[in-house]
Amino acid sequence: MTATRSHLPGRAILPALAALLLALAPAAPAQAHAALLATDPPDRAALDIAPDVVTLTFNEPVQPVADAMRLVDGNGTEQDLAATASDTDVVVDLPELADGPYYVNWRVISADAHPISGVLSFTVGTGTAPPPPTESEAAEPDRPWAVQTVNIAFYAGLLLCTGYALFRTVIARRLAPARPRHRLLRAGGLLAVLAAALAVPVGALDLAGRPLTDLTDTGAWAPTVQTGAITVLAATAVGIALTCLGTIRPGRRWSTLTFLVGAAIALLAPVLIGHTMAFGPRWLMVAADAVHLATAAIWIGGITGIGILLLRRNHSRLRDAATVIARFSTWAGYSVAALGASGIAMAWAIHRSWASLFESDHGRVLLIKLGLVAVALALAGWNRYRLVPLVQGTDPAAGLARLRRTVRAEAAVLAAVIAVTGVLVNLPPGVESAPPAATEPVAPVPETIDLIEPLGDGEAHLQGTTTGIGEHSFTLALTGADGAPLTPLESPAITALLPERDFGPVDAQIHEYGPGQYHCIIDLPLTGAWTLTLQVRASEFDSLSTGFDITVS
Repeated sequence: MTATRSHLPGRAILPALAALLLALAPAAPAQAHAALLATDPPDRAALDIAPDVVTLTFNEPVQPVADAMRLVDGNGTEQDLAATASDTDVVVDLPELADGPYYVNWRVISADAHPISGVLSFTVGTGTAPPPPTESEAAEPDRPWAVQTVNIAFYAGLLLCTGYALFRTVIARRLAPARPRHRLLRAGGLLAVLAAALAVPVGALDLAGRPLTDLTDTGAWAPTVQTGAITVLAATAVGIALTCLGTIRPGRRWSTLTFLVGAAIALLAPVLIGHTMAFGPRWLMVAADAVHLATAAIWIGGITGIGILLLRRNHSRLRDAATVIARFSTWAGYSVAALGASGIAMAWAIHRSWASLFESDHGRVLLIKLGLVAVALALAGWNRYRLVPLVQGTDPAAGLARLRRTVRAEAAVLAAVIAVTGVLVNLPPGVESAPPAATEPVAPVPETIDLIEPLGDGEAHLQGTTTGIGEHSFTLALTGADGAPLTPLESPAITALLPERDFGPVDAQIHEYGPGQYHCIIDLPLTGAWTLTLQVRASEFDSLSTGFDITVS
């Protein structure tokens, strides 16, 4: 049997080129997820009369997280607060307050179903330096890793089940391997459904800011369960069931229709939630997400099926494997062309600027994903145009050995793509804007801090004096690889987190007083091991970061 000559479709590249021209056209910045616009009272305000409520104003409607609003007074004593949402405002009720400093730790859920938190500080009357709190410290939460692990498992099962079903029923057809037929489909489908079910409580705990140890406590995560997560679970279960049902009797019209409907439902399920849904136009983002998942399913299922075919030791079936690879190359070519067009369109709709694409975590991970896809495409082209003719020629055994190696490499690259996708769906697009700098200097409290950390090829030097909880004052010096002062394009940003107690982030006030030299003021109201994260935009395409560990006692 001779394989049909199948070329990577050149005409299908035209949509990608058109989208690239659109991407290069001038565009306004895209809107990121929910952002805090204003507070009443203002942050760091000195008040003569204690307020009854705190009002947080956002750029879009948000949902306050129950039991996540906390008030910390000057003595480090914590108290839960009640909060209600009204359009873009969140109103936090306060108890009767005495004179002294106060910190409101707030947490809300944005429209794209992701948590946002911060700290608002103010002083009533004349406060005094408080002693450290005596309450025990909780373990550092590990929710982000749990959420990403569940996502990776979900995508692995979903893409394996739908992709391998597509390979058997549409690409390979009568040349599909006899076994495993349904076992692999059931394993992938079961993994996807179980991961979607586990994503409901794990995602709710992430939104509520609760540790994974509360997984068995339904009261801890039930209030923050998102309707989208329940919808994804139901759609995944129905779609996987129809996909497996459609492969029982391959070749029949009703079976093919059942499979296509089931695969479409399953692949569209994760499109219903995520950061990209917060960007418009909505139809474009839904279509682009669907194309991304369909392409991934084609590749995952195709590489899995081809790998099973190549495991055969019957050399008389090698030409069948070459025929299947030729068919797959056509599907792969069209799907990658569609992926390129939709990926460029999605990047244009989300980021709208080169700075956002290269400086945000979402943009950089997206570029890594596209780079991995390009590597997989290069390997597929090598298989189709160099190794398949060798298998069909006079030395099929040698061609088979080399083909097996490259298919294993493709499988490894695609596994990396799945892992990157699991991380990507949890990253907010866009670059966070730096908070406005205040103008009032604060006198430092004596106790020496002298820390040096690497910053790119240079260094960041943090010095100051501090003791106890309260306001802290530091000086920051930035140097390049040559030892000269490093002057970034814009003022650096420092945020402080206390992971042990899930407190923060707290933003620092930063004032420049010389080339590469800054005065930093930051409130650290609780005892414990604080992590100060420094972000520096060194050039148009280079953003540097480092961290300092400070213990407040």
